[in-house]
Amino acid sequence: MSFEVQGSIEQMLREVRALHPARLTLALNRQWAEDAAERLRDNVSGGPGSRYLQARSGKTRGRVRSTFNASGGSLSVSGPGTEIQEEGGTILPKNGKYLTFRLYAAGDGAVATGPWIRTRKVRIRAKHMVRDAAQDALKGLGDHLNATLGGNPN
Repeated sequence: MSFEVQGSIEQMLREVRALHPARLTLALNRQWAEDAAERLRDNVSGGPGSRYLQARSGKTRGRVRSTFNASGGSLSVSGPGTEIQEEGGTILPKNGKYLTFRLYAAGDGAVATGPWIRTRKVRIRAKHMVRDAAQDALKGLGDHLNATLGGNPN
């Protein structure tokens, strides 16, 4: 982990030593876990794929869990009916040479009204939502450290 320090490094080190190191680590792990969980909830519930995610995963947003202790933190999504596509794949036609389907247009409800597509295969890109949320939360760890050292924990 790296972050920028402005001001006196000696002063910052005195402030870090004044805090109990285990308490500081626990506070940072808690803040990372909460931040990562919130980012994952936002990833699952927002964006153009939300209709698909809600239909496929049920209450995925409510199944996001983060845990932490003095040695680290973890982020997970689990529960019956939960599906988050972390692996990509390819869809090929069962019979014949082509897949034919209709795209959703802006403002469509349950029925697609967009253009018809005819293709030999469809490649689905992987969506690494859990990994991306955890990495984004790590990028903000320097801000959490500044908040903790400043006496203003979130």
